[in-house]
Formats: sequence, C-alpha cells, structure tokens
Amino acid sequence: MKKLMIIIASIAFSLPLFAKEEKTVTLEGTGLCAKCSLAETEKCTNALQVEGKNGKVKTYLFTANMEHGKYFCKGETANLLVTGVVKKEDGKLLIVPAAVKVKDS
Repeated sequence: MKKLMIIIASIAFSLPLFAKEEKTVTLEGTGLCAKCSLAETEKCTNALQVEGKNGKVKTYLFTANMEHGKYFCKGETANLLVTGVVKKEDGKLLIVPAAVKVKDS
C-alpha cells in the first residue's frame, strides 16, 4: 500500500512537467468582426486575419473582445498587432488577448 501511495504521489507531482507551456506571441494582421465582416459567429467577436508563410490567410478568434468598436467592428483595421496566447480548440485558432494596438509606421 505504501508503494502504491508513493507511485500516485510521484505521478501527481510530475503531471505539471508534461503540461504544454503557454507562450505569449505577437501577431500582425487585419482586425475585423467575425460576425459582421466574416459571418463566422452568431455574435460580434474580434477576429484577426494573418497571412501565413505560404500566403494562406489564418483567422484567429479572440476569447475575449478588446477594443471591439475601435479596431474590429465597422470595417477592417490593417497593421494590427495583437499580443496573447494562441491555442487551437474544436479546429479553430483562438487567441487569448493581452494587448491590441496599431503598428507604428
């Protein structure tokens, strides 16, 4: 029984070592509304479209809206820099935003 408890404790303490490390990234792209501009969601949601290395456009949906009326709704905002953590869920690219700003020219 004592050996079993040691094994369980060892596994429990080692699990955080196997967890994915969340890395903060900054993406540059065009900000728009996923509902109004892309018709991808049922409610207004921030989205960032980024052109990949192969020329294919990737769309990142925000997990929380930031500066929605300023940068995302009512058209598009080019040269937008978004800092946050990227993750993939249900086949969609998501970004947990930390900061949003227009790139300085």
